[in-house]
Amino acid sequence: MGIVVRILKANHGDCILISHEGLSGAFNILIDGGPSTTFRYGPRKRFPGALCTALDDLKEKGQNIDLAILTHIDDDHIHGLIKAFEKPDYLGQLVKLIWFNSSHLITRYFNVPEILENNILLANDSPQTSVQQGRDFESLLDEVGCSRAPLILSGQVYNLGPFTLRILSPERTQLEKLLHKWPTEVELGATSSYKNDYNLSLEDIWAEDNFVADQSIYNGSSIAFLLEAEGKKMLFLGDAHDHVVVNNLRALGYSNDNKLTADLVKISHHGSHYNTSNEFLSLLDSPRYVISTDGKKHGLPNKRTIARIIKETEGKIFFNYSHVVTPLLLANEAKDYSSRLEVLDNEIRF
Repeated sequence: MGIVVRILKANHGDCILISHEGLSGAFNILIDGGPSTTFRYGPRKRFPGALCTALDDLKEKGQNIDLAILTHIDDDHIHGLIKAFEKPDYLGQLVKLIWFNSSHLITRYFNVPEILENNILLANDSPQTSVQQGRDFESLLDEVGCSRAPLILSGQVYNLGPFTLRILSPERTQLEKLLHKWPTEVELGATSSYKNDYNLSLEDIWAEDNFVADQSIYNGSSIAFLLEAEGKKMLFLGDAHDHVVVNNLRALGYSNDNKLTADLVKISHHGSHYNTSNEFLSLLDSPRYVISTDGKKHGLPNKRTIARIIKETEGKIFFNYSHVVTPLLLANEAKDYSSRLEVLDNEIRF
């Protein structure tokens, strides 16, 4: 019995499986699916990725995904899930409830015309069928009887199985900014920077560290929440904007003098320095700050984020890829700070 958190190897993305095992059975929450290779990779996609392996394990146990959460539209969060939905014996059968602020839900909420270009189409297994001719994702959810929550917004509280989920992001204003045709992943990546900041010393960062906030409207639409069960509290932040999370934590009564005691914090946006401020960290007391990325895109994680966590907290920073750790510290810093950086085991048990 207890809670198990698995930060799956999702390349540069997020894919997290949270499981609760109790006397009444198991309850599983899947947050995002990473890029497509998190499900299957290699020639003809013949090799199972971390998500596929995890789902196969659940199938063998006769368990379901009781809640799947697609935090936002970025490829490195949802495309692995989409690929798993395209296979009829995977998520289409396993998922009981899904949270996804789809374009259809957003346009209906704001009472504006639907933006058909934003609909997600699933590829058909037939080689004669193109993606453009594929099945509509939301139609598939209807066909398989997968329940869908209404629009997910900050301030909402959900009690599901053994878990309580308090929504911290997005706010209404973040979703209103999505009322246009969404760009493709290629268009999103065209403005991305790939330079890291690992040449900087921690001392130099601490001496001059001004927080600049993330301006991506797509990251701003990310679902983030405080998860509670069995006296444990965990933050799962997707790629959410820092100020939105800070404002909603303060609305829950947390402050510098009344810190949130969290057993785990999944840091926003793969450790980007645009999404984790000193102010945010000052509200927390946690032994575990988790960063999910293989470090191969966008220069993430930023060393500036690592420096802030080291300075503002007493916790350790955990990574799901071992090769990410060593480059983050200069040779003269390793003696004093390497103990603050660790590689995750396959799972974290509470």
